[in-house]
Amino acid sequence: MKSLFATWVGAVLCLCQMGPIAAQTGSGAAAGVIKNSLGTVTLERAGQRQPVQVGQMVRVGDTLRTGPASAAGITLADDTLLTAGPNSELVISQFAFDATTQDGNMLASLWRGTLHVVTGLIGKKSPEKVNVQTRTVVLGTRGTEFIVDAAEGSERVSKQ
Repeated sequence: MKSLFATWVGAVLCLCQMGPIAAQTGSGAAAGVIKNSLGTVTLERAGQRQPVQVGQMVRVGDTLRTGPASAAGITLADDTLLTAGPNSELVISQFAFDATTQDGNMLASLWRGTLHVVTGLIGKKSPEKVNVQTRTVVLGTRGTEFIVDAAEGSERVSKQ
């Protein structure tokens, strides 16, 4: 299963290259865009769940869910790449980015599943402002690429 996830991560990352997206602060503000989707992937916004479409905007507060044998890639406005693996639930809890100053912050909440993260401009300038939350811990970044596995009862972080 891990090698299948690694294959999906590689495929999604290849398709996740793009320029920055304008982002604003606040709940519901634009944070990024769906760059790739494989299998059953839905996005929930304001209580409405719908299948994702490549190119669809992702907003602060949105919940991305992947089914079995599924994955999805998101490129955030600062060029952070998030890849959710099979059976994942990911919420973009906080995101703000100023393209001029490259200041901002990100909090992604991974409630279940796996998440591969390649930090963008925020992480390069202020790594302490990029965080991933699971049910039991909030992880601060000190690198540029890592994987979080929020399997029930055993959160793990692998630095790449």
